Amino acid sequence: MAKKIYPITKFRFIAVGVSVLLLIVGLIAFLAFGGFNLGIDFQSGFSQRVQIAPPALSLSYSGSDTVTLNITGGTLTLVYRDASGSRYSEFSSASYPTVGDLANAISSTVPGVTALALDPSLATAGLITGFGLPTSLSTTPFVLNSANPNTTNFVSIDEMRDALGDSTQVQIVGDEYKQVFQIRLANDENLAEDEISESVGNALRKAFGSDAIVVLQSDFVGPKYSSTLVSGSILIVIVSITLILLYIWFRFKLAYALAAIITLVHDAFLLVGFIALAQLEVSSTTIAALLTIIGYSLNNVIVIFDRIRENRPILKDLSMMQLIDTSVSQSLSRTLFSSLTTALAILPLAILASGAIQLFAIEMVFGIVVGAYSSNFLAPALLLWITKNKNKGKPVIAPKPEIAVVEEVADKETAEKVEVPMVERKLKGKRQQKK
Repeated sequence: MAKKIYPITKFRFIAVGVSVLLLIVGLIAFLAFGGFNLGIDFQSGFSQRVQIAPPALSLSYSGSDTVTLNITGGTLTLVYRDASGSRYSEFSSASYPTVGDLANAISSTVPGVTALALDPSLATAGLITGFGLPTSLSTTPFVLNSANPNTTNFVSIDEMRDALGDSTQVQIVGDEYKQVFQIRLANDENLAEDEISESVGNALRKAFGSDAIVVLQSDFVGPKYSSTLVSGSILIVIVSITLILLYIWFRFKLAYALAAIITLVHDAFLLVGFIALAQLEVSSTTIAALLTIIGYSLNNVIVIFDRIRENRPILKDLSMMQLIDTSVSQSLSRTLFSSLTTALAILPLAILASGAIQLFAIEMVFGIVVGAYSSNFLAPALLLWITKNKNKGKPVIAPKPEIAVVEEVADKETAEKVEVPMVERKLKGKRQQKK
């Protein structure tokens, strides 16, 4: 038995009140913000990651053969192919630290290739590998860009929003001075991907220069796929909760299953409310975090309910309220320390990471805290109420007559005197029957 029994069930009304309050706050946030901040997965639209970077190096090829350009790991590679085969020329940033050095080396090494340094002082290590690499060189100059090295002078997110309009969602990716932006645009007019991409590119080139835009990633989701993904995600969550209900019902009893399912639905709605309040992006990563939190909370609930079930035949003299308090107290340190350890492991990702990983980590940290609270306070309270309502109206079993007779006999010697003659009479009767 636990060294100290905490009166967990005494706080059941407070726990329910806190849960109801948080659910109301989430609902108000959902209505106030006009719904969720849907990502590209759940709405028909266009998503693109671009970087505003100054042009650094121009490359062109005037020969009749093929020259392919690529940059990997800070090394620029040119592959020259003719009738005799392929020849590779590599130019590392360590050997050619500036763009001026790199341009001179390329022009003197690869026949037919003209390299022009647009800003000779820029570092070769800052060259960006954009969406268009690898590429084949031609007489039309191909421009390579370099990341902005100035930490005090850079394009702000407000300037990006002014260039793209209010209907476009813009987020900063990484350090501000590197000028990497995530652009999302809803496709309300059902336009083709090329039309939206061209419109965004023209707006950016008009605002920041024709050679200063580097496309790092581009995604497009049509209306049919987004609607299918939404319905499929909802179906996954419903099926998961249903299977959990059947599993707990099979392992425990219906009262335990109902308490566990209500707790898991509570955790899921609290996470959804938090996402609406913080206006976090809702994507397939959110569904993954939601299912993970349901599984994590279920594990904590099963540990506590399993302890209650084990203690029930041992601690027969305790009431249901005392039994729940004892069982929760025995497993409290286990659930709290495991939740704290997991949250601390994920917290650095929530603070330092970016993109989908950061969103997943933030939702996981919130879900772990909510799961620890609900499994230790809300689930036991629900189990207590369900079992109380289940036992209402059951008839009280009357004591057995043998127990009443024994309780009336106060003296042990008197009881022995009463029992002995009865045994003798029985023996005499049996002997008479034998005769």
